[in-house]
Amino acid sequence: MAPPDDDDGPPSWVTEFSDDTALAQQAPAAPAAAAATAPARAPAAPRLPYVITPVPEIDWDGNWPALAATLALRGVSQQLAMQTELVACSSDGHQSTFRLRAPIDTLRASGNTEKLAAALQDRFPSTRVAVEIDLGPVWYTASVEAQAYREQCMQQAEATVAGDPFVQAMGRQLGAFVVQGSVRPPASAA
Repeated sequence: MAPPDDDDGPPSWVTEFSDDTALAQQAPAAPAAAAATAPARAPAAPRLPYVITPVPEIDWDGNWPALAATLALRGVSQQLAMQTELVACSSDGHQSTFRLRAPIDTLRASGNTEKLAAALQDRFPSTRVAVEIDLGPVWYTASVEAQAYREQCMQQAEATVAGDPFVQAMGRQLGAFVVQGSVRPPASAA
């Protein structure tokens, strides 16, 4: 019988985030003896507020999630734009450098950074665009904003259904109930 493999857990990039959502989705923990030997995880660093810094040299408001969502990209290069966070944007009027942070290295694969730079060049034709992408945890991305919007739409839809007089009457008169997860926001909201 082969010795147990220590690499049975999730990849390191899953547990390196300061957000605990990835850990909550893991399979049930190993037996108590193994859990007792596992190192305690340090508490997550508090998130700093999202500050949008305008870049007047290129006439941009500095809102990376809004810009990333509108770039003409597809596939992995689109995911690169949607899942990266703006670290800094500097411009001297002739060259603008977008420093971004990506959560996983796969997004930075061959060609994707160049496609993102080309899309940014199309958006800012009066300056030469350079893109630098670091690897690390992200919080303020277009993907996160889109997910928050979808969740807000879902909560509004559920509240609308729960507050509907007909639904309430059916609940009182017939013992009917709305099946958890069956409410869908209007197609235009999703």
